[in-house]
Amino acid sequence: MARILIIEDNPANIELMSFLLSAYGHSPLSAADGPRGVAAARSERPDLIACDVNLPGMDGFAVLAELKGDPALAGVPILAVTALAMTGDREKVLAAGFDGYISKPIEPESFVAELEAFLTPTPASAPVPAIATPPAPAQIQSTPATASTEAATTPAADARTLLLVDDDRFMLGVLNDMLIGQPYRVLSACSGEEALQVLSHEPVEVILCDQAMPGMRGTEVLAEAAVRYPKTVRLMLSGQPDLTDIEAAIKSGVADGHYIKPLGARALREQLDEAFRLQSSRRTG
Repeated sequence: MARILIIEDNPANIELMSFLLSAYGHSPLSAADGPRGVAAARSERPDLIACDVNLPGMDGFAVLAELKGDPALAGVPILAVTALAMTGDREKVLAAGFDGYISKPIEPESFVAELEAFLTPTPASAPVPAIATPPAPAQIQSTPATASTEAATTPAADARTLLLVDDDRFMLGVLNDMLIGQPYRVLSACSGEEALQVLSHEPVEVILCDQAMPGMRGTEVLAEAAVRYPKTVRLMLSGQPDLTDIEAAIKSGVADGHYIKPLGARALREQLDEAFRLQSSRRTG
């Protein structure tokens, strides 16, 4: 798979792009401004570069000129990431020497495929996961769970249960697809309040929770879960740079661990396997 450098000053955009690239097996690199992007390109020699046009200070056009002027990087495809808001923007981008462009806001369902089209040679990649339609949040019913909240391969009736909590439905879809075929049920909740409602109706062994959510933050959700369901294993998954609250939650025992986005499918499965082992020992201890 490819090493792809993202030069972008918006942390949320970097997080989303990196997460998508990792989910499809690529290795994302990132830089938050033009000078650091140029330095990263020279030191890391990526296979492709996606560069925001409207960077503060050294903008995308200046980054392009600097990189295309470097013989060692002249052959690396460089794509403009731009809103293309004004008439003639597309022509301006291509005339400047960009090899192509990605429109903002990016379309998560097609973003990786758009980048892969510019890779030479195109790396052999796995079929695109069916994540165009994310799963609906868990529905509280008298039955254990609905099909839309579980991984595609139905586990055994006595399978253990994982609860994913994230306010981004698309991210829930990506995580669910990473966990297809695993020997446990996967339930989803789109808010802290919904997660607590699921926990009140469903037996859950492991919780994997995003931190930055409207309403209840992830650490608040896990604090409630720790009081009500102390034998659960409670994990954070976050791409936010400020880890103060998460580190405090881990130190106090509210959270059992923290994983940084983006997290590839293999690493995610390994971490969750370990979490279920921890929960088993906690239950019998």
